[in-house]
Amino acid sequence: MAKKIQITRTAEISFEKEGYLKFKIIPGSVVDEEDALDNFLVIKTLSEGKKVRKLIDLRGNWKFSKKARDLSKKYVSPENTIARAYITDSFFTKLLLSFFRSFNKQGAPQAFFNNEKEAIDWLLKQ
Repeated sequence: MAKKIQITRTAEISFEKEGYLKFKIIPGSVVDEEDALDNFLVIKTLSEGKKVRKLIDLRGNWKFSKKARDLSKKYVSPENTIARAYITDSFFTKLLLSFFRSFNKQGAPQAFFNNEKEAIDWLLKQ
């Protein structure tokens, strides 16, 4: 499968030829409720509504509004995810991830990484 990519105001989202979805927040972004919805719709489109592996790259300086976090509660779901690998580079990002993890207690495997290659290797084994 060829790589598919879409860029929103706050994220670069692609479906990689290896068979996983990659989501990267654009550094300097302030993700509001509308951005979060836009990003979720792009993810749904690129994954064709199927259950997929997801690489979530949260490195860099960005912000996530409370309304965006609240909206995310609806869309972070194990029903559309095989596994999630998160790439982080800050303590704040890890705190935010803990917030999202609380919605996925019974769902897909998740792991945190500082290295993209390690994250991809883990993800493809899931």
